[in-house]
Amino acid sequence: MKILVVDHSRVFRALWSRMVLAAGHKPIMAASGAEGLARIEEDDLELVCASITLPDMSGIEFCRQARAKPAGHDLPLILLTTKQDHDIRRTAFEAGATDLHDKTNIRDLFHQAARYGRPVENAHEGHVLYVEDSPTVARVMTRILEGIGLEVAHFSSASAALDAFDEGAWDLVLSDILVEGEISGMGLVSRLRHRFPDKTSLPIVAMSGLDDPNRRAELFRLGVNDFVTKPVLEDEVRARIGNLLANKRLFEEVQSQRQTLYDMAMIDPLTGLRNRNVLAECAARFFAEANQKDMALSLILLDIDHFKQINDSHGHLVGDEVLVGVGELLRTTGRDTDVALRFGGEEFLLLLPERDLFDAHTRAEELRQQLRELKPAGLTITASFGVTSRPCGREVGMNDLFRVADQAVYQAKSEGRDCVVSRTLDAGAEPNEQSPPDDDAPGPGQPTAQPVS
Repeated sequence: MKILVVDHSRVFRALWSRMVLAAGHKPIMAASGAEGLARIEEDDLELVCASITLPDMSGIEFCRQARAKPAGHDLPLILLTTKQDHDIRRTAFEAGATDLHDKTNIRDLFHQAARYGRPVENAHEGHVLYVEDSPTVARVMTRILEGIGLEVAHFSSASAALDAFDEGAWDLVLSDILVEGEISGMGLVSRLRHRFPDKTSLPIVAMSGLDDPNRRAELFRLGVNDFVTKPVLEDEVRARIGNLLANKRLFEEVQSQRQTLYDMAMIDPLTGLRNRNVLAECAARFFAEANQKDMALSLILLDIDHFKQINDSHGHLVGDEVLVGVGELLRTTGRDTDVALRFGGEEFLLLLPERDLFDAHTRAEELRQQLRELKPAGLTITASFGVTSRPCGREVGMNDLFRVADQAVYQAKSEGRDCVVSRTLDAGAEPNEQSPPDDDAPGPGQPTAQPVS
């Protein structure tokens, strides 16, 4: 930025010049108000800092004269003072000062100078749906919006704009509230806010030549984010639209980061399936609905047979490939309402809402056969399945079904693996007292995992 500093002290000018350079800007120095005003006309400045006391005029008078010049009417003007006086501040603002800053802490001002800068062309991107029935006003506004990098779709009626509205296609809506046609601009705002109540995801700006406080309050109640009075001030429009788009982008970034954190907490990074943390979120909902409406709800637990032997014989990368293959199978072959997750290690769990024990057993048998045909990493793999279901007329929880399904998996492994065992809740009440089978050893008549020839 090109920063003009106006002060009568040669020492301060030299000190501040070095500070401006250190902050990464170009310093331009003036020793008097008259010299500073001449610099405003001669140089394409982006910020002016002037002492409130100058040798030929006050800083307040300097502001008045600067604002009267074409090059200074929208130029940020900062008055430097050592006094924090309310009357001085009010008089300075009335004269056109942008802000007052402590003269003893000016280093921070130069480092934060960019926030006072004039709007930057093409600083934004996005699509604006613009409703205006005046061709003249529409040309002016379109030029302003395109000047900051936005793509504008202009509609002369609110009904046409509403017909063309496609969710996700627009970053901002700008509408005159008194456009002619079947739907007014206020009607458009009302309809859009009904469909998209989140004001951050779809900013709406209303425009009107009627600067009525009651009308503005009504518009804000309807859900507009901001209001612009006609005739428009170009810098004001740039600033208001830019702020809304910046907030929208920030909101989207926060939402994306939240989704990333959620995925890290809830999604197994290897298989892409949800992990056991999801059970706390979805199981309570599924079981509450099933118990309340007396609906069927089943659970399948599967454990890959001899998985430790796969890791020991073929390496952990091959073991990971097996897990990825199983995860892909579970993710792509179930219903949308089913919940498949990696419970831990080589164990996977499926929750099947509105499926009884027969349906769940059938689903498990299909998976057992598909798993044998899957051959991830060229290996023939099998799994032991435990299936159970919520009994009608009885209130149960996740732990009740999981305990029974786990016992059914234990039974499947004891009976030779690569099979499905279904157990009712009552049948699974008593735990098996025998020692669990060694998962490294082949079951009766069962081969270990072998490469496919």
